[in-house]
Amino acid sequence: MTDTSDHIVIIGASHAGLSCAERLRGAGFDGRITVLDRDPGLPLQRPPLSKTYLKADLAGGEAAFALRKSDWFDNFNITFRPDCAVSAIIPEARQIHLADDSSVSYDHLVLATGAFARPLPQAADAPNLHVLRTAGDARLLRAGLATVRTAVVIGGGYIGLEAAASLRSLDIDVHVVEMAPRLLARVASPALSEHCAALHRQHGVQLHLGTATQNIQTDKSGRITAVHLAGGQAVDTQLVLAGIGIIPDTALAEAAGLAVDNGIVTDAEYLTSDPHISAIGDVARAPAIHPFRVESIHHAQFSGAVVAARLTASAVPSREAWWFWSDQYDVKYQMAGLVPAQAPSVSSVTRTGRRENSLSVWSYDGAELVSVEAANDPQAYMIGKKCLEAGLSPASSDIINPDFVLKSLLS
Repeated sequence: MTDTSDHIVIIGASHAGLSCAERLRGAGFDGRITVLDRDPGLPLQRPPLSKTYLKADLAGGEAAFALRKSDWFDNFNITFRPDCAVSAIIPEARQIHLADDSSVSYDHLVLATGAFARPLPQAADAPNLHVLRTAGDARLLRAGLATVRTAVVIGGGYIGLEAAASLRSLDIDVHVVEMAPRLLARVASPALSEHCAALHRQHGVQLHLGTATQNIQTDKSGRITAVHLAGGQAVDTQLVLAGIGIIPDTALAEAAGLAVDNGIVTDAEYLTSDPHISAIGDVARAPAIHPFRVESIHHAQFSGAVVAARLTASAVPSREAWWFWSDQYDVKYQMAGLVPAQAPSVSSVTRTGRRENSLSVWSYDGAELVSVEAANDPQAYMIGKKCLEAGLSPASSDIINPDFVLKSLLS
């Protein structure tokens, strides 16, 4: 052990937190591991919350959506404390103060506190205004769907679009309102944005792009009854879902005096400004790896694995191209690499896939391949991902040539 850590405490039973705990045990750490989580019950997988969870039959419970089975903690000799809110971290004493006035000591602390959904400032207390980040959020949203005929989704990012697809599958009329001129403007190429927009229009979603929400109308009970858009259109609705981004949950870290700047700032090994505290997952920002926070399951798992390797002096996981995915209707979007902001040096080309309604978009910064996005084209995704990891930048003229064999890039 490089940290002589007999007791490792992880705050957050998230993908990052539990991945780190599992990696610690896999690397031979035999000290105590305690996982504290503010939510009650077993943690759920986050990706399905905006997809299959909303339309699933939960009569038999939520076990199918559990992040780990109920016996996982015992099998890995991990103390799990759900419904356990942390009120403060005292770095100089290596202690954690809990909301019930008890405390927990640590030798090394891992912050996997994640992020919370950015709130919509208008009609903030309306009972039919929802966000979708946690299992609790998803439960509230499900509970309110029975009487919904029309829903308004504010925000055209992946979470909002996945939820829109789920709502349409329940025969709910859906309007998506996005201030940017296209869907997924911050994270996708224009070509993939257009593919996604066409998909939602095909399924009856009404898209309001380049449109701001001007006012939200409520009744005497405080429930939202209509959303008024810039330009004068009013959409009567029984439910509003705000999917306007997330905010890293840095409150504990800030109060403890850790370096914070759009996330908890770490080095390349996800160590914070305190040598006994690491940060992983959505809350962590490692400028030596990427200037911005990377919000994905891949980053959650990778950062957890890096911390476990450091604490056990074991092999550091190999770097992969960042990968992401999104399921909407019958389309699986798969992305590798990070789509750069639009600039004169950035270009992309589109290749038609072999399946119906499939394609891949290859983005370049100058002559360098920087990302590959695929819609129902897993082969193009996997080959593009391998190219990124090998530092290969195929000529864009080859990519758009239907006679060019993609597999030849790997030979």
